[in-house]
Amino acid sequence: MITTIEYLPDEILLIICNYLSQYHIIHAFFNLNDRLNSTISQYYNSLIVDHNVYRELLPIIGSYLQSLTIKDISLKSHEISFASNIQELTFDKQHPHSIPSLVNLTDLNIINAPSTNLTDVLFLTNNNIHSIYISSQTPLTISTTKISKIKQLGVTLKSLDDCISLFSICPELTCLNLHLLDCSFKNIPKQINEPSNLQIFSLRTNYETNVDFNTIKNIFQYLPSQLEYLGIEIITLDRECVNGQTWENYLQEKFPNLIRLDFFIYLRPELPTNTETRRLPSILKTFQNDYWSSITPQHITGYYDRSYQGESISIHTEPAPIVRRRRYFLN
Repeated sequence: MITTIEYLPDEILLIICNYLSQYHIIHAFFNLNDRLNSTISQYYNSLIVDHNVYRELLPIIGSYLQSLTIKDISLKSHEISFASNIQELTFDKQHPHSIPSLVNLTDLNIINAPSTNLTDVLFLTNNNIHSIYISSQTPLTISTTKISKIKQLGVTLKSLDDCISLFSICPELTCLNLHLLDCSFKNIPKQINEPSNLQIFSLRTNYETNVDFNTIKNIFQYLPSQLEYLGIEIITLDRECVNGQTWENYLQEKFPNLIRLDFFIYLRPELPTNTETRRLPSILKTFQNDYWSSITPQHITGYYDRSYQGESISIHTEPAPIVRRRRYFLN
């Protein structure tokens, strides 16, 4: 009897695939029969186009793709259209100049974007896009009065003023993952549009920025009371930011519906260095009660960081907070 590769068990075929590139797997096995298609399905559900060789795969597997990443290469609109059923589209080091109308596209990611304002992506005509994540060294500039229907957004903004403006142009936001470069504010209007649909909010600040507890309250005052999920990653000199009782009193009053809190708080050493250092066990003890056990994933832990500047303390929820992730959803 003549033995062919089709007689091999699926497990052996997958081991063979481990030694091949996605390009060669598709050209060798795709569309030979239903069994092989099912066996290698993981290799044609997503595609990273970072070379002209992988560009050739788009007409072959485009209609089967669920996600497409375009990295270091420019694709025209009609080429992206081959991926007619994708749900997620990612541009890495590329500006999304032309995004075709894709009926199933819901998630758009722009990573390491060029130094160009990307505000226009909030107003794409692709009606089904509801989630956008933008990672860029240049903060998004909010200087428009147009209205966006985006529901989930991850973005870097320069100041709190821009955040308030964002709430005005994105009234349907349910999730905002915010990297804020400057926590001060100058021109916030007396009347603002509260993001009434917002359920999930995460805040990350720069390492150089000192965020005290009053600053936190200034930012959070513009968030709706029905917030359910909160993520925080801050650097501070303020000991109140590592006081569980202070947080508890504020959160219970401001966000009575909060069901989950993730945080990473880095307390820098105070000057002069002979100031009495608050010990980690006493800090963690302020977070040990029924309230904290009900809104944190597991438990709260921390560690010391000793340097020539003194002794810093970090406390965080465990597992590690997910503030830097592209998006997250309530369970």
